Amino acid sequence: MTRYISKQNQLGHLWWEEVERFEYDEDDWRTVDCAELADELSHHEIAAAVDPNYESEYEEWWGFICENYLLLALEQSSHQGMLLPTDQRAIRLETCPEDMLRHLRWFFELCPSHVKSRLVLDFSLLVRIDRARRTGNPDWSARAQTGDNLKAVVRTFNDMTGGAD
Repeated sequence: MTRYISKQNQLGHLWWEEVERFEYDEDDWRTVDCAELADELSHHEIAAAVDPNYESEYEEWWGFICENYLLLALEQSSHQGMLLPTDQRAIRLETCPEDMLRHLRWFFELCPSHVKSRLVLDFSLLVRIDRARRTGNPDWSARAQTGDNLKAVVRTFNDMTGGAD
């Protein structure tokens, strides 16, 4: 009898591998600091400006993201630094490991929206800057990685057996 293996169990390790590759430098942060929220989120900037706890909330949630390795999950949950609708996030996150998703749900539910919008922008830019520097392409998906891995296996097999690509 065939046993079902979830997409999370099949591809979740690729998320952890990508998270482990992440590196940034101070220039990356300076670049991210220059980014502005999209016009449709300007009310979040206003809320941040009048919130006396904004800086401490931002730092606390920044720490939560880093401690729980959520930077890739946040980047995958957004498009051009804006949080995607829930249904689109679900599609992008279907291979995300469950333990990462648990912390991400906690973040989405409890982080104040004006803090969340800035953190999503900042981390999505940081991750994409790093990935573009490392790979020449800012885009990533677990599914695309499996295609690349399969191509590498086929090349190795062909090299070993003298077959063609």
